[in-house]
Amino acid sequence: MTVSVCVPVYRAHDQPNVATLAASVPGALDGLDGELVVALNGIDAEHAGVPSEAVVVDLGINRGVAPGWNAAARAARGEILVFANDDVLLGKGALAVIANALDEHPDAGVVGPVGANWDLSGPPREIESVDPHDAPVGELHRCESVAGFLLACRREVFERIGGFDEHYAPCICEELDFCLAVRASGLNCYAIGGVIHEHEYSISKARPWTRLRHNGRTEMLWRIHRRNLRHFRRKWAGRA
Repeated sequence: MTVSVCVPVYRAHDQPNVATLAASVPGALDGLDGELVVALNGIDAEHAGVPSEAVVVDLGINRGVAPGWNAAARAARGEILVFANDDVLLGKGALAVIANALDEHPDAGVVGPVGANWDLSGPPREIESVDPHDAPVGELHRCESVAGFLLACRREVFERIGGFDEHYAPCICEELDFCLAVRASGLNCYAIGGVIHEHEYSISKARPWTRLRHNGRTEMLWRIHRRNLRHFRRKWAGRA
């Protein structure tokens, strides 16, 4: 079983970053075969701090999270695809716990350390966090979605769903949409106990008037949010 950690990078920043994530991967694999696959979103590998052993896919410009994850997954060789942000640190055995959960539970479509339940009667609104960090290692807690900073699935599930919907580029709603699609296919989402990690939220805490450069233009975060919610409602109306 090979585990591929797929990470899009669009800017250089202080730790935690892609270099510290890469350094944490071997311990997180805990003996499993694995690799780091980095999608460069408008930044070069040296500036981003990508280690030489990583597989690199250069998108040329910042195309966003979903296109970055999709491109990395296509270049990956693993049966287990782990999608992460570059501001995550993985603890000892974290990837092994994730991979074993997917291997041992055929009904598990998406897994990760933190999940959520939602009110989807209007604009998506998180009503409950599912965070079993104190639960026994490997214990599964069903949820409606898994947080996008670290989530994983089997390659066959990724291909069945068609990957992440790139309409959500550059960011916002891509992981919720993916989890809904996986659940619509008949599988479940789970938060897993005992996945040791650290994560520093970045774009999710940015102010609405923050400007992001993507696909050759700049756009305020509130406009991206509004556009993506509109797409989400059209796509999932009567289905979610």
